[in-house]
Formats: sequence, structure tokens, C-alpha cells
Amino acid sequence: MKLAKQLRLSSALWASPVALGVTLYYFYVIFDSDFAYSRGAIEYAPEVVSFALNPAAALAYAAAASLAAWESGRLRDSGVWAIAPYRSRYRIAAQALLPVMLLTWLMLLIPAIGGLLRENVTPTLPSFPLLATCMAVSAAHCVIGFAVGRVVPKLIAAPILAMGIFYIVAASASSGEAFWPRHLLGQYHGVLAFGTTLPFKALAPHILFAGGLATGAAILWVRPRNHRNRLVVPAAALAVAVAGTTTAYAQVNSWGPATPLSVGHAELTCAGKAPRLCVPRAGRADPAEARADVTAVTEQLKQAGVKVDLPEAIQDNVINGNRSRASTKTTWWLPLTTSQRNNTTRYEALRLAVHFPCTHAKDEVFSRSAMLWAAEVIGQSEMYMKRQRAEADQFTNGDELLRAVQKRVTKVRARPHRKQAVWYRQELKRACSLPSAGGEA
Repeated sequence: MKLAKQLRLSSALWASPVALGVTLYYFYVIFDSDFAYSRGAIEYAPEVVSFALNPAAALAYAAAASLAAWESGRLRDSGVWAIAPYRSRYRIAAQALLPVMLLTWLMLLIPAIGGLLRENVTPTLPSFPLLATCMAVSAAHCVIGFAVGRVVPKLIAAPILAMGIFYIVAASASSGEAFWPRHLLGQYHGVLAFGTTLPFKALAPHILFAGGLATGAAILWVRPRNHRNRLVVPAAALAVAVAGTTTAYAQVNSWGPATPLSVGHAELTCAGKAPRLCVPRAGRADPAEARADVTAVTEQLKQAGVKVDLPEAIQDNVINGNRSRASTKTTWWLPLTTSQRNNTTRYEALRLAVHFPCTHAKDEVFSRSAMLWAAEVIGQSEMYMKRQRAEADQFTNGDELLRAVQKRVTKVRARPHRKQAVWYRQELKRACSLPSAGGEA
């Protein structure tokens, strides 16, 4: 049968206005209202595609299974299996499922392409694996739905599959303490921030789970050549389905809520040596200017008597996506792209240049006094106090705390430079001791 005629006869044709209409509604409502709040500092095609596919995947899978079940029931009711015994069952199924699969793929492509167009972002190679995975899982749902439609009346199978699959997939992110459903059901519940991609091991379980069920269902269509093999076919189908689902489950059972990501995928542009400072080329930040800001901070602190050991490398932490990495003695991680845009690179460098002799400061007065003094040395006291006032609501006596800090720093700034440096080193040690009542400067 020609494709045009198959499309006219398929339920996918009359269902397409509803399916595509709901897809477009979700895209415009969710994408337009929410993406602006999750958009990263740098345009990134995988970020747009992953956000757009989040609601679309559940809709596409539900449509695939329900319409496939309807097509299967229609063929059964029309007696196709009886009147065409010499035709391949797989060929008949493929012809019936092709329009359904094309519709569900369109339900995935429209939001992905629409998001890229609205954000004016060019698609890149890392933006395709997630889309391809969703399309593969959608095809698997077509096969599963077709198998269900062969044994369950289409008026029952189609609506139950539509509602059940949509709910199960969409609700997999809120699965309580059992995190494995969100890693298996074909929907990535997250946004691929700049520099991150989904590795093969994060995508494979989705295909294994749905593909195992679909392959097992397809094996059931095999006609045994003799009575002795009647039990072989269902046994093989069950073995394949169990193998696929259990293998996928075993891979994701220990993952927890977060899907494994591959980070650091960005073309960098660098400047200088020791430290060598690098920023993503796509962010259009100037690495030489950023390096000059960082080194200026350390030089001013050294002139004030503060010892600062520069690292070998300074990297932009935007390439790590939402998975932050701690700075070390050899590598500093700073938000260089955003700080260059906001003119806050010197302030961000200060936060790493001030080194406390403990992991977490225990005294709020001493730690903030040391930071404010260092901020005044490099001319960033206004920025520091602005940030501190924004955090003051965390404390019941936030305003009183900040006044005490300012008073201490004002007093010590009147001393000779050498004594200020001694006071600063003492303040760092005091910040790591037991909390005080705000002692004398």
C-alpha cells in the first residue's frame, strides 16, 4: 500500500490535530513562561532541546502506544490476519505503524526545532542524542501498543494506554525514594546546562527498557512451524523482555536522583601562563582582561601584606553546567563569563584569594571582618556590602552584625599598613575558632 493511502486510512491522520495541538500548547505555555528562568549565561543548543523535550516526550509516548493499539485493533476487527496468511505479519504491522510513528516523531521535532528557532540557536551535534533517544523510545511504544491492541479491544486499550503511559512517564520525576523510574522511562527530567552532555550510559537504559519490551512483544508475532515450538516463542519473548528491563534497571538502580552527565564540553580561549586563564569562546568574554582583573586583585593584596598563592590555571565554571567543582591550589573555578559581563571579576577573585585556615569559618563577625577589609584593599567594599546586605535576612540580627563588622574594619583601617596585615592574619585564625560575641578589633 502506498504511503499516501496508508496515511489517509490511519488513525494518526484524524488524531494529528489533537496530538499536535496539545504539543504546541505545552510548548508555548511551558517554554515561553519557564525557559527564561533556566536559561544559562551562554546560548547552548542541548539546553534548549532538553528543556523543550521534557513535556513533549510523555505526550509522544502516550500517543504512540494508544494510536498503535487502535490500529492493531482495527486490523484485527477487519480480519486482516485471517485473509492475508501469506503476508509477513511484520510487514503488515510496519505499514500500520508508520503513520503513527511519523506523527509521534513530529510531536518531538516540533518543540525541539521550535525552541531552537525562538532562541535563535544553531543546532549542534550534542543536541541530537537526546532527541534520537526519545524518537527510538517512541518507536518502541508503537510496537508495545500494537501488541496490546491485538489482545485487548481498541476502545479499551487506546484510552488506557494514553492516560497510563502519559501519567507514568510524566510522574517519574516525582517517584519519591525510588529514583530508577526517571532514568528508564524515556524522559530526561532536567536541563543540559552549558558544557554538559548526556553520555551513552545515561541514554542506553531508556532504549534498553522500552526496546526490551518492544522486542519481546514483536517476537510473539512469530508463527511457530510446528506444535513443538509453540512454547518456544513466548519463552523467547519473555526472556528478551526480562533481559532488557532488568539490565536497564541494574544500570540505574544506584544512580540516585541525578542522571550522570559529561561536563567540560566547550571550546576554550585562553590567555597568559601561571596562571593560564581560559573562558568559553561562545561566551565572548576576554580572557586577557579577566586575567588582568584577577592578577590585579592578588597584587593589591600582596602590597597590603597579604600572601596570595596564585594557581597554575583559572577556569570558567560555566563549563561544568550545574555540577559545581571546588577550587584547588592548582586550579581556581570562577564564573568568568558572567562576571565579565557584570564587571564583578575582581570581587569573584577576592572570594578565592582570601584563604581561611579551615574549611568553613565558624565565627560570622571575624570572617566577615576579614573579607570586608580585603574588599576595601582592592576597592570592592561596596560590592561586598551589597552582597552581605542581601544575605543579612538569614540572621535574626543581620543588620546589627553588619554594623559591628563595619565598625571593626573602620577602626583597623586607621592603623599603619603593617599592623593591618597582622590584624588580618589574626582575624582569619579567629574566624576558624569558636563563635564569639564580636570582640574588639
